Amino acid sequence: ITPVMPIYAFASFASVVLVVNYLLICTLLPSIMLIYHLHFSDTGGACCYCSKNASGRFGATEPEVHDDVKEMRLKDRCYSCMPYAKAEVSMDILEAARSKETGADTISKLTTTERFFHNHFARVICGTEYRGVSWAPIACILFVLAYSAWMASEAFQLTPPTAQEEWFPSRHMLGGDFYTRFMQNWKGAADSEYLRVAFVFGIHTVERGDDYVWLFPKLNRGEVVYDTSFDIKKPDSQLFFLKACDQIDNTECTASACLDTTLVRKHQKSVCVIRDMLEMYKTGGLSYSDASATTIPEDKFDQLYDDFFTNPSLPDASAMQTRRDTFLEMIGRYENEYKWAMIQFKTSAVVPLFNKEAHSLYDAIEALVDQLVGEAPAGMQSMFQTDIEMSNLGWTWMDLEDALIRNLITGFSICFPVAFVVLVLATGNVFIALFATSTIAFIVAGVLGAAKVYYGWHLGIAESIAGVIVIGFSVDYTVHLGHMYKEAPEHMQTREERVKFALTYMGGTVLGGGFTTLGAGLILFLCTLTFFTKMAVLLVWTILLSALFSLFYFMPMCAVLGPENGFGDIVSLSAIWSRFAGTV
Repeated sequence: ITPVMPIYAFASFASVVLVVNYLLICTLLPSIMLIYHLHFSDTGGACCYCSKNASGRFGATEPEVHDDVKEMRLKDRCYSCMPYAKAEVSMDILEAARSKETGADTISKLTTTERFFHNHFARVICGTEYRGVSWAPIACILFVLAYSAWMASEAFQLTPPTAQEEWFPSRHMLGGDFYTRFMQNWKGAADSEYLRVAFVFGIHTVERGDDYVWLFPKLNRGEVVYDTSFDIKKPDSQLFFLKACDQIDNTECTASACLDTTLVRKHQKSVCVIRDMLEMYKTGGLSYSDASATTIPEDKFDQLYDDFFTNPSLPDASAMQTRRDTFLEMIGRYENEYKWAMIQFKTSAVVPLFNKEAHSLYDAIEALVDQLVGEAPAGMQSMFQTDIEMSNLGWTWMDLEDALIRNLITGFSICFPVAFVVLVLATGNVFIALFATSTIAFIVAGVLGAAKVYYGWHLGIAESIAGVIVIGFSVDYTVHLGHMYKEAPEHMQTREERVKFALTYMGGTVLGGGFTTLGAGLILFLCTLTFFTKMAVLLVWTILLSALFSLFYFMPMCAVLGPENGFGDIVSLSAIWSRFAGTV
């Protein structure tokens, strides 16, 4: 839904990657893991038939495998035919061993990370009661709430950049100091640095049919819809055109973007084709000249147009030669009809403009356009203004920054409800979904708040993009823990038991996912462009806060207020599918 093409392309690419990743995780990865555990989990690897410490096919020092693997091996005929197959006990012996298994046996089989979360971390999160109250999880919740409130208040104060964004670090040869010396240490900027604006007459809009694809605008730009009432040859149209030129030249500019007090650059005037044509008509020594004329007669306009642009023998033709190419862009004649005309001028503003300055200048020029349109005769009321030549650093850049901010707000309005629905379906419980959604909101506030508090950044391109990406990254951790809380064994009915179960079997996954994604973010710090280093900072903050808030806010919320005995449960997605499959 974004109008920004690079963001749309990135979203399309990311969507395809996620779908392919999901399919591979659901198909290829389980197959590889199953083959590994069935055939090679107690050997030296896929290239070895036996482990290094094995004394033979039935060596007593072979690494022990889980009973589930032994059961799969008994059922798999392919494994029994392999030369490295182990002699397994019968199913009856396995079932008897399972029935004698105690809780201590189960804990002894936990990995180091699982034992840490089970024996230490879960005890802290569930808390030791003092006078009937578990203070540890409450303290975690209150701290996260206070910190998130502070970060949210700072995030709400983010504004578009008050200076043009820099794409290179300050120490880089093309960094801020380079442009400062070249643009600010002079009384005036280079001629090409001034923003050019054009007032256009005679064009209503551009119509694009159903076959127009905005991703490929060059394939079909559409058809221009001209103002049929526009006729530059009429005296009242010429007088208004001249008035607009004088108004532009004499308008004062109070916008912060203007370097001078005037809208037009100092010592320059607007490029006014009718004014110059009229001057040649009055003083050009033509056989049909009229020194007292205030407008070009309609019956002389075509002839003057041809002489003005094509007759090199006229007295003033040589002086005008250097500007003729420019004048040809000022008025459009097709099939002996004048379709449009424009007035070009250089403003006193130097590009690039940051968002606030661009808006102030844009509003000032729009006010002038509205004033002129209100005074325009019929045929000249289709007037509008646009920037030219350096549009990517003028209004287009201003609109781009505005669009990114709108994308951020739109992304929030869509992603949070969608995340809540997904969490409800994934966990099957409304309250767990609410806890997880609030965790995600606090993570977003923490990342954007950190950008302002710790780095002094504004709501620029990287921040606007990262604001939505944060939601996707932060969902993973809470949905894993929430799903495991909900899927705890039936005999675990209290919230403390469910929290301990979720942390034991999913805490290590959360940390592992955090470390891998953190590594991807740290790599971006090696980039030169500040956009990527900014993304690195925002990504690292996202991963750190996602892991910390899921463990120190989401889990304490479940430990204190988590649903028990099926409270808040809804029909899960799997149950819906089972019912649907049963009716088919």
